Amino acid sequence: MGEAPNAKIPSDSSHLEQLVTAYDGGAGLRDRLLLGDNWSRRWSSTWRVGADEVCWPVRDMAQVPMLSSRPMRGFTWRAKQRHRPGLEVMTSTGRTHGFESLEEMRLLVALDFLGASEVLSQPFRLDFEHAGGSSWHIPDFLAVIDGGMWLLDVRPMELVKDEDALKFAAAREVAAACGWRYSVIAGWRPLA
Repeated sequence: MGEAPNAKIPSDSSHLEQLVTAYDGGAGLRDRLLLGDNWSRRWSSTWRVGADEVCWPVRDMAQVPMLSSRPMRGFTWRAKQRHRPGLEVMTSTGRTHGFESLEEMRLLVALDFLGASEVLSQPFRLDFEHAGGSSWHIPDFLAVIDGGMWLLDVRPMELVKDEDALKFAAAREVAAACGWRYSVIAGWRPLA
């Protein structure tokens, strides 16, 4: 029997899926991705390791020294900008982590609450091919939760455009190829 929509969730046993509304749209977009036999060799990921940017094909992402990587973008702010970047202190990792919006900050708070042992903000740049050419995408977070990797993007449902949905479909394929989970956090479930 399913959980009632406003059922209370015990905090000592909550999971991310119970707290968020995930975007699962984009049906049929996988067909627009160029996923032939060698896609994991053609698609690449670029990581900032030390002072350098290092590129790996998706098939070799297990070789990436993820824990010594740095965010692909900086987290800066200025007057009159439309989004709210900043740094969030996480007790579970013992460090600060960058975010680019209040929704991303809320996800970091939830990941801290859930005991994520590692979180990488803006972990890598994904270059991928699709029927219309090629594109790139920088996922928002890569987290280690309960020993497993979880690639995460954050976009409120009403702001997801077609080009975003295609990028999310590509990120989902990469996560699956790496044995990771993938979610697009599109909102938060109301708390009773």
